[in-house]
Order: sequence, then structure tokens, then C-alpha cells
Amino acid sequence: MLVPPAPLTSIFIVGYLIAGGVLFLALMIDRLHHYIRELRIRRKSMEAIKKQGPEDGKSSGSDKVKALEGEVTTLQAKLKQLESDLETKTKEMDAAEANAVALRKQSEGFLLEYDRLLEENQNLRNQLESLEQSPSRSGNKKNT
Repeated sequence: MLVPPAPLTSIFIVGYLIAGGVLFLALMIDRLHHYIRELRIRRKSMEAIKKQGPEDGKSSGSDKVKALEGEVTTLQAKLKQLESDLETKTKEMDAAEANAVALRKQSEGFLLEYDRLLEENQNLRNQLESLEQSPSRSGNKKNT
């Protein structure tokens, strides 16, 4: 492996440092140019606004304020209306939930009663069937 002499490597290092510094300065100048151009555009737009401002700015400003105040009052009234609607809907929802719970309990009671009646019906059928079978056997014995 060949190692270049020390003065030659120091020349490369100095060259790299100079190239890096030039690149950094070029980037800084580009960003500075961009900011100056943006500042110039904003100043022009501010001057245009200032020229239009005194002509109708004072009268339209108070009109805008009045219009916004009117809008605020209507929005406040609408907010109160919506809050009252929310309260009524909440009460209706609570009543509906209570009704649903009551219906669910009633349904469970009906289901238990149905099961009890079904079981009682089955017992009565079994008794009837056993009663029907016992006389027929005894009747058959009498006939024979």
C-alpha cells in the first residue's frame, strides 16, 4: 500500500475544507436571497393594504364588528336551544332505558311462567295418558 507524502495529504485536506466552506456559503447565500425576496413581496402587499385601508377601512370595520356581534348573539341563542334539546333528549333516553329494563324484567317473568305452565301441561298430559291406558286395560280384561 502506497502512502502519499504528508504535505500532499495536507493539501487535499485544505482543498476539502475550502470546498466545504464554499458550499456552506453558497447555501447560506441562497437562503438569504430567498428570505429577502419573500420580505420584498410582503412589503409590497402591506403597502397595497395600507393604500386600500383608509378609503373604506373605518366604515367597513364598524359594520364588520356589528355583523360579527349579531352572529355571536345568534350563535349563543342557537347554543342555548341545542343545550335545552340535549337535556330533553337525555331525559327521554333515561326514560326509555328505564322502560327497557322494566320490559326485560317482565319478559323474564313471563318466560319463567311459560316454562312453569309448560311443565304443568306436560304433567297433566302424562296423568291423562296414564288414566286413559289404565281403564282400557281393565276393559280389555273384562271383555276377554
